[in-house]
Amino acid sequence: MFRKQFAFGKRRVDDGTFPDGVSLHNCDGNKETLSPYPFKLPRDPSPADSSHSSYTSPSDANLTGTSDSYFHANRGAEASNQDPLGLKIIHRPAGDPGVDIVFVHGLGGGSRATWSKNHNPKFFWPLKFLPFEPDINEARILTFGYNANFRRGSGKNKMSVLDFAKDLLYDLKQRPIIFVVHSMGGLVVKEAYMQGQNDPTYEYIIKSISSIIFLSTPHRGTNLAETLNRILQVSFATNPMQFIAELAAGSQTLQKLNEQFRHVAPKLQIVSFYETRPTTLIKKTQIMVLEKDSSILGYPGEISKPLDADHHGVCKYESPNDSRYITIRNILKSLVGKSKPKGEPQASMGQALRVNFEEYLSVPESPDGDYNFFRDRWTDGTCNWILANEAFSGWLEDIQLRPRVLWIHGNAASGKSIISSFVIDHLVQSALPCHYFFIRFMDRKKRALSMILRSLACQLAHSTPAYADKLRLLEAAATDLRTADFRNIWQWLYKQILFRLDIAYPLYWVIDGVDEADSPSAVIKLLSELDSTVIPLRVLIVSRKTHEISSAFQKLGKRVRMDTIRTEGNRDDFRSYIDREMDVAGEDSYREEVTDQLLERARGNFLWVHLAVQKINNCYTKAAVEDALNDLSPGMETLYDRMAVSVQTQSIPNDRKLGQSILGWATCAQRLLSVEELSDALENDGLLEIHRTIGDLCGGFVVVDKEGKVAMIHETAREYLMHGGDGDRLLVIDRKSTNEKLFRRCIQRLTDPKLRSQINRNQHPALLDYATGAWFIHFSLGPATNPDILDTVEKFLRGPHVLTWIHIAARRKELRALVVASRYLTDVVHKLRKLHERESLAHRRAMAVIEGWATDLVKIVGKFGKTLLQDPDTIYRLIPPFCPPDSVMYLQFGRKESKALHVSGITSSTWDDCLARFSFPQQVMASAILAGGNRIAILTNNRNLSQIIIYKSATFEEQGRITHPERVSSIQVNKLGNLLVSYGYITTRVWDMATGDCIKTVKNPAKRPRPQTILFVEADSTILVGGEDRCVRSFSLNDDDAAEYDLKARIDEQSLEGTMLNFPTCSAFSPDGNMVAFGYRGHPVTVWELEPPMLLGQCNMALGATDMTIQENTWGEVFRITWHPFNGEVFGLTQVGLLFKWDPYEEEPTATVQTGGDYLTVSRNGSLVGTGDGVGTIKVYATPDLSLLYQLSSPNPVLHLSFSTDSRRLYDIRGAYGNVWEPNTLVRLADSSDSSDHNSDALSETESLTGKLSRHTEHYSTRVDDIIVLAGQSVGPLYCYGTEDGLAVLCEVGRGKVCELERSTSYMSIEQAAWSQDGTLVAFTDLSGRLSIKRIARAAGQARDTWQVTHDFDLVIPPHQGHISQLVFRPTGNQLFASTTTMLYSVDLQSHRLVTATLPVGLSQVKWLSHPTLPDHLLGFGTTKAHVFTWADLREVGTHTYWPPRLESPATIPSTHALQSHSGLKGADETLGRLVSNADSPHVLLEISHFGTSSQFESRYLVFKLTDIRLDPDGGATTASSSSNELPYALLPAHVASRVREPLAFLSHRGLVFLDVDRWICTWRLPSLAPRGRTGGKGAEVVGGEMEKYYFLPGDWVTANEGHLSAIMPDGTLLCPQNGEVASVQCAKLRKQHSA
Repeated sequence: MFRKQFAFGKRRVDDGTFPDGVSLHNCDGNKETLSPYPFKLPRDPSPADSSHSSYTSPSDANLTGTSDSYFHANRGAEASNQDPLGLKIIHRPAGDPGVDIVFVHGLGGGSRATWSKNHNPKFFWPLKFLPFEPDINEARILTFGYNANFRRGSGKNKMSVLDFAKDLLYDLKQRPIIFVVHSMGGLVVKEAYMQGQNDPTYEYIIKSISSIIFLSTPHRGTNLAETLNRILQVSFATNPMQFIAELAAGSQTLQKLNEQFRHVAPKLQIVSFYETRPTTLIKKTQIMVLEKDSSILGYPGEISKPLDADHHGVCKYESPNDSRYITIRNILKSLVGKSKPKGEPQASMGQALRVNFEEYLSVPESPDGDYNFFRDRWTDGTCNWILANEAFSGWLEDIQLRPRVLWIHGNAASGKSIISSFVIDHLVQSALPCHYFFIRFMDRKKRALSMILRSLACQLAHSTPAYADKLRLLEAAATDLRTADFRNIWQWLYKQILFRLDIAYPLYWVIDGVDEADSPSAVIKLLSELDSTVIPLRVLIVSRKTHEISSAFQKLGKRVRMDTIRTEGNRDDFRSYIDREMDVAGEDSYREEVTDQLLERARGNFLWVHLAVQKINNCYTKAAVEDALNDLSPGMETLYDRMAVSVQTQSIPNDRKLGQSILGWATCAQRLLSVEELSDALENDGLLEIHRTIGDLCGGFVVVDKEGKVAMIHETAREYLMHGGDGDRLLVIDRKSTNEKLFRRCIQRLTDPKLRSQINRNQHPALLDYATGAWFIHFSLGPATNPDILDTVEKFLRGPHVLTWIHIAARRKELRALVVASRYLTDVVHKLRKLHERESLAHRRAMAVIEGWATDLVKIVGKFGKTLLQDPDTIYRLIPPFCPPDSVMYLQFGRKESKALHVSGITSSTWDDCLARFSFPQQVMASAILAGGNRIAILTNNRNLSQIIIYKSATFEEQGRITHPERVSSIQVNKLGNLLVSYGYITTRVWDMATGDCIKTVKNPAKRPRPQTILFVEADSTILVGGEDRCVRSFSLNDDDAAEYDLKARIDEQSLEGTMLNFPTCSAFSPDGNMVAFGYRGHPVTVWELEPPMLLGQCNMALGATDMTIQENTWGEVFRITWHPFNGEVFGLTQVGLLFKWDPYEEEPTATVQTGGDYLTVSRNGSLVGTGDGVGTIKVYATPDLSLLYQLSSPNPVLHLSFSTDSRRLYDIRGAYGNVWEPNTLVRLADSSDSSDHNSDALSETESLTGKLSRHTEHYSTRVDDIIVLAGQSVGPLYCYGTEDGLAVLCEVGRGKVCELERSTSYMSIEQAAWSQDGTLVAFTDLSGRLSIKRIARAAGQARDTWQVTHDFDLVIPPHQGHISQLVFRPTGNQLFASTTTMLYSVDLQSHRLVTATLPVGLSQVKWLSHPTLPDHLLGFGTTKAHVFTWADLREVGTHTYWPPRLESPATIPSTHALQSHSGLKGADETLGRLVSNADSPHVLLEISHFGTSSQFESRYLVFKLTDIRLDPDGGATTASSSSNELPYALLPAHVASRVREPLAFLSHRGLVFLDVDRWICTWRLPSLAPRGRTGGKGAEVVGGEMEKYYFLPGDWVTANEGHLSAIMPDGTLLCPQNGEVASVQCAKLRKQHSA
């Protein structure tokens, strides 16, 4: 019929119509003639116009100048067909453009015609209007063209949206980009954005895209696309085009694209414009091409606005005064201003502070998917009643600066979540800042309060710039939020950041399904703290009404303004839904009759109405409708019964079984599965169509949402199937047996023999991710003690597949899953222990394997986690050899790798809870240790001088030292870890912990009261100090003129009858600084409010006779006191070690326990309290009931104790050293929040932590004698080390300790050690100056592994001449050189004659070695000179000068052993690090460090050739390259130097061995050093080979001061101090490299 109406061969008349009056508009609004002359426009292959030349095309200049002629030349023709393809510049600003604006046209349009009204070049507004707009004219403007024509002349186009997207992506270059897109162009840009996300090649381009302006883009498809395809196919004999089919409403392409895009949309500023007028298609026929719902995404933060235009008019404007153009221009101007770089310094700062908020906050997915799930169930015309509700309007329109809460509650299945989605949509469409979360019971992570808070914070960061800036600072301070529980999240992200912002506009939160949360009352209880902020937060809570929730809201209403709305299903909503969805033919009166019957039986249940309408829609006669109505009894129970019957009465048994399997997965899976995951789970490769299968076999219990997720139709349906009623139900899902089936399928997926190869090819099975994180949960929830199940688990844990599982978890960056698995495996072990009376051998064997892995998994994460994340493959060969010999990991896999990688020298055969150790010099005592942010601060005192040593909490490397030039009695750090206050005898000082700068100094009060408590308050701008005089003083960091304390409060305590009131023994501020608690010897503990001072409460403890220290009227002698960080409780310790917990509003303690402790600390999350005592025992208790969770014993008294910021570790101080403890117990508690039945959120509110750990664990650690010096033979397998207690030990590689060389009776530490070149002599010195020589030889006539040690002689260097700093043997073996800070010594080893010489001024820091080619001379390397001395008389005979570059760039490597400080962290300008040389190497490497601009020591590495140092005939020094004494050198290249943490040795063939910053042992082959530096000694970077990595060291190795002692033996064996022993690591690959 169309062929008869359209005259294809007739000419076109001027009005754009055919002579017979027929015209056609394309989707860009241009009238198109269907030309009889088909042609295909090819891509221009010329370089000048190639799309691949894009931004740098030589034709760019021509494009701008020829636009008018282009249009004039083609006026009246098919303009869009001849528009340029690819990316073309149409405007280039005079200066360097900071932003690109790219225009992308739509279906049937062109790169110029789309943007030009009536094809008139005067109206090509991207070129004719925009370049004259301020700010916008500074941007470069481009168009992107692609062949998206649908006319007959366009031919048979098979390209898809993906093809166009790839073209665009290929053409883009890196620069801040703003897209303006029309219609299908929006899909092209979205697809390009998604493609770039998955391709590292385009990583930086994608990061450059800042904003997208969508002009009528069909995000959800358009029915017009089907119409166009039909017209083209029937009328024009043209094949339907792929890209038009992709526009069809509900198309899979659009669904997939929207599903992917919503995850990345928060990174973009999105503005969506939608059309408001119908578009004329065929003469006088008008249609709305895109409805509003299809033109907007509905994402949080999206700006959506209407434009008064039809589909093609939204992108065409007739003048700069066009109101539509002005709207677009204003948006563009705003986006350009936000996108332009702010200058180089700010740009670099922005780069440094760029944070992936989803990753940082551990938010795996956006809540948009849940929003879409419920929004898609909304029916037009429903839910409008809420907008007219008085309580809702008051909540929505409240302009007061105070929070307000609205609670909407109703019965189950009454449509509450749909109302939530409606409210969210209304807020978004009203351009109000809306953040939301849907609690889904079927996803255990979404039930946790911590996840709710994380998700809201992530949305806040994307929508509120001020909040995002604060969050970036938190991340920059390395505050780890991954394992933080909800209290810490609330404290850090809300109370300390959000509530302190100056926000005067409302922020709207919608939290749906609170009744499905793990702890509904905890959610509401947090909201009660909103009374502490003036930010106008508007919180909407939607839930069922339960007693727990009602009680919580009653309490909330006393502190925060709140309103309540009850909804039981709006009758008008039900009627609207039925009218739209019920498909029943007949007269209106008949439909009304059916509708009335449904409404009468609905009883406020929307789900019932939904299911009833579905049932009626399947009827074909009135009789069938009548029968259906008779069968539809009111209430969900009956309806579910009928649905269950439909499942169980499937005629084909296999279908019935398949339906039950789907129901099992839907009810018991730990999260919603995608349809692909479910298909894989069902193991049915022949499954034809999963959507239809679910619909036909599951009775309506299960649905597939538009995100492709399989879900129960409602939570009540899951409850119906799981609980089984009175046992008379036809269909029941048994929890244990179903979990067993799910467990078996997960294990089957993980043990697939092809799995590892599939992973290597990136062909992951669909169910793999789920199986990785859930198998252990199903194992624990199923019949875990069943012998068959245990056998399956045992085979899995004993086989190689367990390593594959760990590898997968590491690749997914989900190492927490291993810790959570450990918790579940431990639960199974507890179950097995209860079966001891009927325990079989198989049970005991399985229990041993499960318990072993439960331990090993936690330790693997703690010790190897960082490396696993960087290189997951290390789990197979590199990690097992470093595990203890008795660990399951080593027994199963470590032994097999011993030939390739062998670790020896460590006597401990089990895991050690001690993760690291801090050592301090003799006469230096530590008294306090604190954690803040990513740092650890330790206070040390040496007479009248105090130093605070700063360590990195991740690696325990020393970061720097702060020197307070007086004795300090107390320190405190803020929570971010960037500020530290030290209270000295005369002054109090505040320090920047990153730089060591003193930023504030105030004088202490004249009477010098001792401080008892210090606190940062008021956003860390004020310091509070409470003294023993019961005075509270403060000073402000913002007041530059304040040099003294201000008296804030004076507490006048009143003595009670029968008490003794003296100075308090201890005091503590409450976390908010509003209260203070005092402890006394003979007086009750008291708590006072500070403003104004007022007694709040007294604690009266009833003590037993054994606790009394004086008469029976004792009140307890309290010596330690602290506060719970959140709930207002006080914890204290009495002199006899009684730990008590007290609520200040009560008169007596609420819990007590005898601990024997002397020191007390509470974890940051408030769940744990730790005590330490005088015999070295540490105990950890659960704060709810003070039940014991963990205990360890180690020598020496505990002087101070602190938890890490994430509560996973304990730090203690024991005088001369400190420890870092990481017990499995703490790690499991910290990482258990992923599991609802092991969820810390709910746990602390309802039960004791003891329920998580049925019995406490105990650990014993022996005292460690710290190693001070380590030296190995230059030939042979022997090495020796000296300890702090004066013990010198001889060891052998692969064997360990051989014998003791020396044991000092005076316990003087061994300071230096050296071997002779032939390995027969070893020399060492102690702190007293005694020098001892030992002779080592193999015992004659005995086994080869027997060594004989003979004492040669010793002598004493007078201590007043300085401690010996270095020992060097002469290559001939007959002399020994020793140096102190003032003298040089040479000892004749045969005559024992001592030659002395005064060390020249300025050479105290010189590093010495014997010249390898001039055996009569010594070389001393300083920071700028190499000094040549004679061995005979220690006379300096020459110097060589070199000038290292200033250390201001690339290699920022901490050099902890070089740290010297006199004021803050800054020490000398330049200090020497390591001097690396080998007897068989012609090179020497010198490390020179400098305190750089990054507030860390920065190192450069100078490489010299020793052959360049020669002596002239007169004995003076000269160089090989010139007659001057300037010594050439080469620098390690920046890419190598930046990786070096400790240079270790030179191997054969110029191989440098070093420890890199990630603890890998690496080599780098030095090239030939010619050409070397020019005259003057300046060095150029050498260009060598690639770095090669061999193995890495565990996380608890080379910590604190151990790194600089590590050494490499001649065969490549690594020697590394480890907890008072020396571990040797032999690597076959490195040995082979050395011998090559």
